Amino acid sequence: MRVKEMADLAGTTTRAVRHYHRLGLLPVPPTAGRGRRDYGVEHLALLLRIRWLADGGLSLMEVAQMLDADEQGTDRESILCDLQSARRNIEERQQALRVQADRIDELIAQVADGGVLSPLPTVLARFYDDVAVRLHDMEPSARGRALEVLTGERRLMMSLASRGMIPASAGRFVEELDATERDACAQQVCAFARLDQTGRAGAVELAQESWALALRHRQGALTVLNDLPGGALGRAVWNLVGVLSTVSYPLRIHRVFTGELLDLMLADPDFAAAIHRSAGGKRVVL
Repeated sequence: MRVKEMADLAGTTTRAVRHYHRLGLLPVPPTAGRGRRDYGVEHLALLLRIRWLADGGLSLMEVAQMLDADEQGTDRESILCDLQSARRNIEERQQALRVQADRIDELIAQVADGGVLSPLPTVLARFYDDVAVRLHDMEPSARGRALEVLTGERRLMMSLASRGMIPASAGRFVEELDATERDACAQQVCAFARLDQTGRAGAVELAQESWALALRHRQGALTVLNDLPGGALGRAVWNLVGVLSTVSYPLRIHRVFTGELLDLMLADPDFAAAIHRSAGGKRVVL
């Protein structure tokens, strides 16, 4: 039979047949009249077996090993071990696909809920939108720089979200903030934008105000910290936060603010324990 006829019978393509020839999976038949290749039933049977093994989830390299072992009469235990290994590989791919499907479901829900297609959770995106609106109500001289600061923080959070490093409890935390507290958030953004003018005194005052807001929602803030991963992944989160905050807010006075705020948190035993756990016992520097 001709190559196309055999390929059709096996449910594959002539291109695949030639690929199997190149890999040595399928022997090349002798040429008949006019130089055409004449495939026999034995070729079709082998091709069907190759397709059957490949459709079962084996790589072509594994298929070759199976066929070679079978031809040489290799111990069945070796073949069984290879099949079990292939089964585990399939399970790993299935798990990866389930995770991917869950992520797609999250994106579908996010867009259906009126959000934009962004790694940032909808509740956090709406929080930043709300703070931006409140900044627009402020005096023009402070508004521009404050919006730049807010955009920088939003990008930082988006970078963390794209790596799956923002726990769901962070969304619940911002949902608890009432209108007055959101006004305070906008004021704090403006104060951060003016730190190059207000200096160390302004940085210390702002850190105390930020800490006071966190304490008004103490349990929610602790939940966010406790929901952060620990160990190596936790250290990676804190390292990334440190790098991103330095890039987004490069002035030395910005480090004064983050250092003061971190000191206030570490002075509280519960917050200190949560931070040390998630940082894997390593010293945190922001």
